[in-house]
Amino acid sequence: MTFMTRLLGAAAALGIIAVPASAETLRFSSFEPPVAHVTKEILTPWAEDVSAASDGELTIQMFAGGSLGRNPAQQLQLVEDGVADIAWVIPGYSPGRFQESTVAELPFLIPSSTAGSPAMWKMYEDGHFKGDFDKLKMLGIFVSYPNSIASRKEVTVPEDMSGLKMRAPGPTMLSALEALGSVPVGGITGPTVAESISRGLIDGTFTQWGAIETFRMGDVITHFNTAPLGATPMLVVMNKAKYDSLSDKAKAAIDKFSGAAFSERFGASFDANIAEARDELLAKGTITVVEPDEAQLEQWKEAVAIATQQWIEQNENGQAIHDAFVKAVAEAQGTN
Repeated sequence: MTFMTRLLGAAAALGIIAVPASAETLRFSSFEPPVAHVTKEILTPWAEDVSAASDGELTIQMFAGGSLGRNPAQQLQLVEDGVADIAWVIPGYSPGRFQESTVAELPFLIPSSTAGSPAMWKMYEDGHFKGDFDKLKMLGIFVSYPNSIASRKEVTVPEDMSGLKMRAPGPTMLSALEALGSVPVGGITGPTVAESISRGLIDGTFTQWGAIETFRMGDVITHFNTAPLGATPMLVVMNKAKYDSLSDKAKAAIDKFSGAAFSERFGASFDANIAEARDELLAKGTITVVEPDEAQLEQWKEAVAIATQQWIEQNENGQAIHDAFVKAVAEAQGTN
């Protein structure tokens, strides 16, 4: 070893000269268990792809199972406060913050996550989603597979919903419950639905097969009516100041896998999981599926039509947003 090599080594140890910086680490929060489909099969692979594309400048570390904050309604605040850099957020838990996106909650609009998720991103790109959307770095905008009726009582026609205490994952779907004569119950997050049904606080919920599996609702519900009564908007958001502070290479890695590409990736994976979860749950033989026929679907459409009408009337540019979304969904469905 030369004298100069020894000198430089000693100087580096004392902090006298600069040493190569380590990768920037971003904290990604998910309230789901680490083995749940969205976290394990969508969010974590996305984080790994971004990290790899940054050529060592960026590492995205998953904090699943609510390790940064257990409450699903807390996720947005974690990002805004800088506790998390990125989070998976359900807008319905923060009423009014992402109001335009609740158009996806309207019944009978979305056939699948595969069509609905790219449509949501297009709505954002085209400027229909504003307000709080502009305060954060939007990485992905998605919707679930359509929510239907999971309950501990048989529900076949709209009249069967009368008087039932029902939960929904968003405010617009709660208005649909009102139209059906149910007693809407808000403030119940996904992880607490099964317990709420078991304790008799609610008789059921608007949900889909993936959530039934993830949050163990299959242990407490007995019936599932497949009428498509609105989807759940979902976001992956990043602290804007944190994004702006990153190197160009790190930003490019994030951008490469975000936006439309992320929404398409999410939709395809989400729908595939719905099919798998449905088969696994039905194999247990504890849930009876009610498939409305065409005449019954028309009854459901007529019964919840008031929810769409109210949404259009109560939101600025409601008709324009509704019509643009219908068009975006049709276009996305045609390309998939």
